[in-house]
Amino acid sequence: MTQKTDIFEDARPKLMGLAYRLLGSFSDAQDIVQDTYVKWLAHKGDLDTPMAWLNRVCTNACLDQLKSAHRSRVDYVGSWIPDHIQTEFVQSADEQSEFASTLSTAFLLLLERLTPKERASYLLHDIFAMPFDEIADILNLQPAACRKMASRARRFVSESNTRHLPSVKRQQELLAAFQTALSTGDTTQLSSMLRDDSKLRADSGGEVDAVRQVIEGQKEIGTFVESVLQKAWNNMQIDVVFINDALGLTIHDGPTLHATVSFGYDLNGSANQVFIMRHPNKLREFQRSGTMKICSFVPESGA
Repeated sequence: MTQKTDIFEDARPKLMGLAYRLLGSFSDAQDIVQDTYVKWLAHKGDLDTPMAWLNRVCTNACLDQLKSAHRSRVDYVGSWIPDHIQTEFVQSADEQSEFASTLSTAFLLLLERLTPKERASYLLHDIFAMPFDEIADILNLQPAACRKMASRARRFVSESNTRHLPSVKRQQELLAAFQTALSTGDTTQLSSMLRDDSKLRADSGGEVDAVRQVIEGQKEIGTFVESVLQKAWNNMQIDVVFINDALGLTIHDGPTLHATVSFGYDLNGSANQVFIMRHPNKLREFQRSGTMKICSFVPESGA
């Protein structure tokens, strides 16, 4: 039993990384990984490739979860945003930012536009370096079908330009401009770092006050920050933290976490998306996520 537990604990960060990317929900990913652990302990007999078994059980549980998640999001109040999670930035290889972007809010939101099996094929192959014959076994499909789905997903992701994060310095400049706008109401610098077609969305799930419609446009976002956020957040504590492997903000109203903010960027380093998390349950999960290891940096296989 101890050996099985050790094997699973070694695999847990990777399983969490896979489940979270598939679902966009930290709590659901935790539940599925824990359920995978229970099934692992109950499994009788030896396995030549324990990781393959764990990947199959975890992935298929996620695919089942996605079916019910799709139904529930039809009636979701306002914008749905993938859970924000706390991460630790590791300054390592040059390609680190590319892998970090696979945890970004913008990337996870984009994955919602793929079918569940397209999402799984793409993530398992391109992010978790799994060969297509193993993916086919997990998805109960032919390898050629998995290869085709991953290729279609890869093309879609490439055309959307979401797997990109600018330098830390550029991110710091944007956050400084955002904080200046919140403290002074002057959005000049912030607006210069937004695209004309930038979008701002907030996730409250209808539980607390937050803008429900997507705000689109450089001028419109600037007006919203100046007339709404500056007045609401001016006296709150604002800290720079790593959210989903990129720089973001936490907004505290006394001891209470009031909101988290993350950003999406284009290839030139301009902010094209602003994501505000206000959902109370998701904010509680954000605080919990700091204690959970999640795999963010995974060697990528060739196409």
